Amino acid sequence: LRQSVSESLLLMAAESLGCIDSLLSVSGEYLVTRKQFGMPLAAFQALQHRFADMFIAGEKLRSLLWAAFQQQGREGFHRAAAQLKVQLAESGRYVGQQAVQLHGGIGMTDELNVGAYFKRLTLMELLAGQRDDHLAGLALAS
Repeated sequence: LRQSVSESLLLMAAESLGCIDSLLSVSGEYLVTRKQFGMPLAAFQALQHRFADMFIAGEKLRSLLWAAFQQQGREGFHRAAAQLKVQLAESGRYVGQQAVQLHGGIGMTDELNVGAYFKRLTLMELLAGQRDDHLAGLALAS
């Protein structure tokens, strides 16, 4: 059962990474296209920093996913999968929330997939054990 849960975490993380990449793509395009005060939103430094933080959160998940795939079949696989789950929860929530904020009210409407991706990322956070459960397991294993 533990092996199945750990392997399912790899698949969930891969799907979450796809959602995050899609949110980054849609949000980046929106920042360049949408104008405020006669300038694209991408010209505002605060939004540039927010978008960069979203990108970094996605790259953290990508790196841990790669590391977990490298550990598959080895002794450290379950630990790597637990670390992956913790980052999946953190990155998914952060990127989803920020994408909704960047898009404003339209971010949660059915016209954009932003809200749907955010809901899917939130579901991924709850499946196969919550973040705190995996953190507690990591703490006990240390």
